[in-house]
Amino acid sequence: MKEKSKLYISTLVIFWIIFAVFILLLASMFLARYLPFQSFIGLPSYALLSLLGLTLIVLAAKAKLTKTSKVFIILTGSGAAGTGISIVLHNLLFGLFIVLFGEGYWERIGIGDEPVFFILATIICPLVLLVGIIGSIVLIARKKVSF
Repeated sequence: MKEKSKLYISTLVIFWIIFAVFILLLASMFLARYLPFQSFIGLPSYALLSLLGLTLIVLAAKAKLTKTSKVFIILTGSGAAGTGISIVLHNLLFGLFIVLFGEGYWERIGIGDEPVFFILATIICPLVLLVGIIGSIVLIARKKVSF
């Protein structure tokens, strides 16, 4: 098998795994009331999503894809990696400021929580991931991406 084919197949496999993990996380959020094991899904899934996202970015950068398809694949990877990384940074920054400035710091400054990484983790990165996934699936369906 040629090196180019291995790279395409690896990119495609990582993309579909990211898609599956994203669907699993969405389902676990909406079905949290009915899933007693929901807390065990979150952390490992976000860690896996971040690692797969970083891998997809590297594979997409090396692959010989059209400019449009490369953009959507890299968007998918960055949204996946950014979600997990933003969750970790949000929690670390929240805890660090409490340790440095004491309990009640966030209430004293008039903010209940650390907003930047929270918004990145809950709104921006998932939207980027969704745009990348939808764009990539449309290109794959139209056979504009030859994996």
